[in-house]
Amino acid sequence: MYNTPAQKIFRTTAAILLAASIHVSAQSVHVKDFHAIPNDGLDDAKGIQDALNYAKANNIPTILFDSGRYDLLQVSATALNAYTGLKEYAGLHLQGAAAADHTPATRLVKKNPQQNNTILPPHMRFDQCNNLVMENLVFDNDPQYATAGTVVEKDASHAVVQVFDGLPAVNGMGCYTANIWDSATRMLKQVSSLTFVDEIATQQLYWQLETREQKNYMRMNNAAFASRLAVGDVVSWHFGGQTMFQLAINNCDDLVLRNISMVNIAGFGIHTYDCKNITGQQVVFKATGRQLAVGPRDAWKINSCDGLVAIDSMYVEGVRWDGQNVHSAFFQVKERLAYNKIRVWKRYTGVAPFLNDSIGFWNGNNAVSKMPVSWQLEPAGDGGIYGIITLQDSLPDFVQAGTLITVYEWDIDDYRLSHSTFRNIAGCAGVIKCAKATLQQVSYDHIMYPALVLGTEITTHNEATFPQDVMIRECSFNASGWVSRIGKAGLVGIGNSGTEAMAIGTIQFDHCSFSNAPIGINASGIKVLKITNNHFVSVNQSYKVNNSNTGQVIFENNTEQ
Repeated sequence: MYNTPAQKIFRTTAAILLAASIHVSAQSVHVKDFHAIPNDGLDDAKGIQDALNYAKANNIPTILFDSGRYDLLQVSATALNAYTGLKEYAGLHLQGAAAADHTPATRLVKKNPQQNNTILPPHMRFDQCNNLVMENLVFDNDPQYATAGTVVEKDASHAVVQVFDGLPAVNGMGCYTANIWDSATRMLKQVSSLTFVDEIATQQLYWQLETREQKNYMRMNNAAFASRLAVGDVVSWHFGGQTMFQLAINNCDDLVLRNISMVNIAGFGIHTYDCKNITGQQVVFKATGRQLAVGPRDAWKINSCDGLVAIDSMYVEGVRWDGQNVHSAFFQVKERLAYNKIRVWKRYTGVAPFLNDSIGFWNGNNAVSKMPVSWQLEPAGDGGIYGIITLQDSLPDFVQAGTLITVYEWDIDDYRLSHSTFRNIAGCAGVIKCAKATLQQVSYDHIMYPALVLGTEITTHNEATFPQDVMIRECSFNASGWVSRIGKAGLVGIGNSGTEAMAIGTIQFDHCSFSNAPIGINASGIKVLKITNNHFVSVNQSYKVNNSNTGQVIFENNTEQ
């Protein structure tokens, strides 16, 4: 229905008239009242946006959806550069439908133009919406942003892949973030990724479409690429690897994400930025059908957040980079200006508010806290932003150009992850750069880099901070860490890139299992490492430390076989 231009005009006019006279309860509005109808093949972004706008204008907290597919074809939250979204409305509740098995049944499907490395706007974006609750929603793209197939032919100059039925096959498609999978087990092979983002144009890694017997075949005319494949290998790749988010949530305190599924991702899955207190329950990142990889970047980035972050029953499989990256950003001193004033720089241009808490100046292994009273923004430069911080009292004597500053208002007070699973990730499963964390009953399997990385990476993204109090309890680590990160290979990597300081505090592993890797825990830059009551199976070296910048190691009541 509504397929002709006249019918579409009628539909738009009807929506406007209905919105003007709609009868809703004081507590909820349904997107169907604004002609967002699932499974009709027409654009639903405008209808969903109209419902959001109406709810805000009339102080209605709940937006209801039916089960089925909602197509997002036009950017309707133009001020947010998103298909749908809202700004400055507290208490919003987006409630999708759930299936009989309790899985989410409301599908938000964004149009994929199938162009190489295009940054696509988010499905949804919310800014300054405190007490936001989202539940029972599936995020997808059509056509999906990834594809996969079996190597059926190769020689010294080329390889040919038969694309699985139903998956995208586009002539000239870039081979972004490609990986090799075992055809029998559908698990990542223990080799490094075939391609990275920057290599595609420089090495001309573009597929050529061939049709043979009504099947889609893709030919890669690149000798270096072909040399890493064998007939029978299964390969996955994406249309691109540039950064954008399926779901972008900024400055939204007391956020709840419940029963959310991302089956295909273009860029990052979820980005939560400058949010205080986050609850996540049953958030799943997993491809469906013949797809192997769900997305080319991180599943869920938690950036410069505060308060309590408690995530339970999360499942992540098949992302190219990190499953969950928990971090803020360092300020770096550029020069002292007065007894209580400094010019600083941070990478990237976003600067969340930070004057309500102290900041910590790092002097080698330890930090000295001071209270800031003003912030003066200066022009961007050198891949980041400059500014002037004035303190309540004097700067510590040791502060000089290069001193790192932790911003405590950007650091999670307590990060808790429980009953969760990470597998087949061509990156790290978890990257922890907050001061306090507890991980309990989390499993890690076939993670390319160390499954869990604790520490900073100053040399790349200038991400903060140094973990101080981390408990990892009843977790399992298997067949991971065959490629190093922060200079560490192994199931778990603890350390920092860009500094040799022993600035990481206490990390404890208790009642965990470690299996099938040359190294279990690989650590440096840490004051206290406690390894107690754990079980190591087929691990050549239970733990490895750099004695020059590692403090106390407690290794007690562990079994090794």
